[in-house]
Amino acid sequence: MIDIAEIKAKRVKATILSGFLGAGKTTLINHIIRQNQGRKIAVLVNDFGEINIDSDLIVSRDEDKIDLTGGCVCCTIQKDLIASVINLMKQIDKPSHILVECSGAADPSQVLNTLSTPLLKFHLHVDGLFTVVDCSQLLKIGKEYRGLVERQIKAANLLILNKTDLIDSQDLEQVKNFVKEISPTAVMLESIRCQVPLDLVLGFKDIPELNEGGGLNEKEGHVLEANGQGTTAGILAAVPTHETISHDLVFESWSFRSKTPFVEKAFRELLESIPPDIIRAKGFVYWDDLKYPTVLLNLVGQWIDLDVHVKKEESTKETRLVFIGKPGWKNRFGIESKMNTCLVKNQ
Repeated sequence: MIDIAEIKAKRVKATILSGFLGAGKTTLINHIIRQNQGRKIAVLVNDFGEINIDSDLIVSRDEDKIDLTGGCVCCTIQKDLIASVINLMKQIDKPSHILVECSGAADPSQVLNTLSTPLLKFHLHVDGLFTVVDCSQLLKIGKEYRGLVERQIKAANLLILNKTDLIDSQDLEQVKNFVKEISPTAVMLESIRCQVPLDLVLGFKDIPELNEGGGLNEKEGHVLEANGQGTTAGILAAVPTHETISHDLVFESWSFRSKTPFVEKAFRELLESIPPDIIRAKGFVYWDDLKYPTVLLNLVGQWIDLDVHVKKEESTKETRLVFIGKPGWKNRFGIESKMNTCLVKNQ
């Protein structure tokens, strides 16, 4: 006779991290990892773009880190997400907590539905869905993205109001009022660079069980036993397929890689001419500065930051950038030719 209560008590907990492009999700994960004491945490990272920059930005300690590329976890690579979770739970020393970082283009409620499939019910429990809100950009987001942002806010049981240091108290009040209209009952937590109490983040109020009335029989309750003979394929075949969202209708991403350095002055001038159609850009810039040959670019809206604190010995001497913007921005701006013009060989 299976003790259902005991099995549920031993489930791996998962936390979904959501938020629009550039809100600070990776910063939050790094904060959690640095402050973690004793918990075995696994991190699943999904980035919107061909190059998973976020994975490279996550600090490395003892945590398992899995890249989810080739699509978005809320639609096109749902089964990749489930397969990664299953593989983690089959480990002898399985994690006690899984962090799932959604791409900025993802609808987190779809991710929650995927992880709440009845076939994982006795093995995984989502104990929090947090959305990071960029207070400096929230009220500036275009109407074509407003629906996505509202869904990200509405799905969360904890909202982390990030970058409060970049706005004044009046603007912060407007942000709070905007959020309350969308989600009147959500808990809001103000932060600077996502510096929030770890015990609060990893011990928040549980999300109610989905499909509670469905129940599982004893056979289903053992589908993820350690020996796992042939069970993964069966689980993946049964994962419900949610309505596919065409992110191409609202976003266009483009990646750039080069082992030839930029001329620093030319690249800085290019950044100053970036049009508002480009919503987000991030990655590593390799240029002709001998002291800091590699810097980290972080562009959100009209806010641009080049972090010159990347150590010289950690430099990869390769530019790897991802740009995300409104459909058609690449051709309108002619980004590829302009980037190539900034390279040392073309100066």
